Amino acid sequence: MIELKPWQFILLALLAFYGLFQLVILPVLQKLIYRRMQASQKRLDSELDFGLPSYALANRKLWIDRLLSDPEVKQTIKTLSEKDGHQEHELHEAAKSYADEIVPSFSPFFYFRFGSWMSKIFLRLFYWIKVGFTAQTEYDKITKDHCVVLVSNHRSNFDPFLLVYMASKRAPISYSAGRWALAFPFRQILHAIGFYIVRSDRMGDTLYHCLLRRYVYLATSQCVPQGLFLEGGLTRDGRMQPLKLGLLNYLLKADGQGNCKDIVFIPSALNYDRIPEYRSLLAHKETGFADKGRFYSLLSFLKFLATVTAYVLPHRHKPYGYACVNFGPPVSLAKWQAQNGAVIRELKDKKRRMAITKLGHDLALSIEKLVPILPTNILARIFATSKEAALSEIELKTRAAALIKKLKQKGLSVFLPKNDEDFALGQGIYILLRENLIEPVGDGRFRLVKENTELLAYYHDTIPD
Repeated sequence: MIELKPWQFILLALLAFYGLFQLVILPVLQKLIYRRMQASQKRLDSELDFGLPSYALANRKLWIDRLLSDPEVKQTIKTLSEKDGHQEHELHEAAKSYADEIVPSFSPFFYFRFGSWMSKIFLRLFYWIKVGFTAQTEYDKITKDHCVVLVSNHRSNFDPFLLVYMASKRAPISYSAGRWALAFPFRQILHAIGFYIVRSDRMGDTLYHCLLRRYVYLATSQCVPQGLFLEGGLTRDGRMQPLKLGLLNYLLKADGQGNCKDIVFIPSALNYDRIPEYRSLLAHKETGFADKGRFYSLLSFLKFLATVTAYVLPHRHKPYGYACVNFGPPVSLAKWQAQNGAVIRELKDKKRRMAITKLGHDLALSIEKLVPILPTNILARIFATSKEAALSEIELKTRAAALIKKLKQKGLSVFLPKNDEDFALGQGIYILLRENLIEPVGDGRFRLVKENTELLAYYHDTIPD
């Protein structure tokens, strides 16, 4: 018989448990998890209309290694070393740091289970979500060797999450996020749902620019579905902003490369009755706004957070209104090139820039025609044209009906909740009252609030002139 002291027995028991865990429990768990992941991926690949790209599932470290070993990246490191006198190993470490920021760590479980579910719950706390139009039958012609690119207008920070939620039954969409996403825990969450992070303050850095360009190229060439906001930033006035086509240029370099036989653009357009950040967007037009410091940004974020929190409290919860999305007919790059007599990958310099600009404007025009015009936009236009005259509800609805008819004749998309014009306009009046854009003046009449004419312009400028 061997007698052990209590601490010796505890130590042996811990070592025995560790050995049992390493040799038996852990391998069994890994096997079960692996089988579950394989089964989930196989089911998703069969259920998703555009499939589940194998490269989207690749280990993040493999993506980073492939990016760092890319011939263009290696050549850039060598050129910078010779030109600026930096050590190659220092540039390689910088490239590794940049790649770690950019490359996502896509998790199908997180995206389709947690991410999609959270987007649905979160968005429905703020909006009644509706799809106004979709070219469903035309999407069925898209195959798995086509890289799908969802191009859209950009009205709110909610946009990518709304589009991810709406497209989650067809494909996982990879979007770019700004440098704000580097903060914890946004970086980890966004990387897990396939977002790659772009830092605008480093776009002048040759090495960073090369890594970003090659990542977008590699992802597109392997048919990883992409999301792209052609404006490059949020609208400041309700209209589409000047286009920024840098990422579009990177995408087009992958046409016909790798597994990508064609790039298919799906124009989509969003609109909201109200967005939480509209005051910040309007403030961007103020002189000196860009010079305001981090304290102002932090204060604005805290005010935004307080507003959002107040809206989601159960006893106060009233949605902001409707959020509507329209999905237009797909635009095949191959067909567009045939119609315009140009193969972009074969063009150089000025001719290439001109062709990309033409494609960007064609896509933007498709998006503008798809933007859902909501009752709030229609009523805002009526109040803007009536100047300071007070209008009764009957007058408002009569003028609105005439404007709706005119917009439909132009081929524009007008969204009427429940397909009921009277109900939709009544909801619109309620939202304008709640936002203090109009005020009752007695006898059932409403008048424009002069102090909020700039916000009213944001609403009515959504309607094309």
